[in-house]
Amino acid sequence: MNKNTKILIVIILLLIAIATTAIFFNRDNIEASKKLNDNAIFVLIEDGEERATFHMAEIQAIEEVDFTATLRSSGSDPMDHVYTGVLLKNIFTHANISLEGKETVIVTAADGYTVAITMDKFLDDDNVYLAYMMDGKLLGTKEDGGSGPYQMIIRKDPFSQFWCKFAITAEIN
Repeated sequence: MNKNTKILIVIILLLIAIATTAIFFNRDNIEASKKLNDNAIFVLIEDGEERATFHMAEIQAIEEVDFTATLRSSGSDPMDHVYTGVLLKNIFTHANISLEGKETVIVTAADGYTVAITMDKFLDDDNVYLAYMMDGKLLGTKEDGGSGPYQMIIRKDPFSQFWCKFAITAEIN
């Protein structure tokens, strides 16, 4: 074996070791995320500290509304859908979490995907929703081929690129 081949083998083994270690240390987070998704639990976090946990029935009781949003995804034409959900800012208010002096809201999905929302977009009326139904049907879980049980939708996002399927937490900072 020449020197370059040995270096390549060492690099590959190092990458495998790093990936294995990352999976090992992240398994608790993955299991916790799956539990939140399966139980339709949504968690609010303020400045790094868990402040409130909601089940779907509790969220539905907070000023539930139907709203229309246009879903745009690659490979298909834009489609208008009627979603049912709650303004995300109303969920924070219901949990007695102050919105004043905050800069961002970060929504995290069960698969680790995150979306950061500036406070001006977040506080804008009729804009940032936590949805759980589309066209009269529950969103379903990832395993069911759905996009929920919760999906954060920014109605005024012209390309739907900042929506967050499988949403499980929202953190305000």
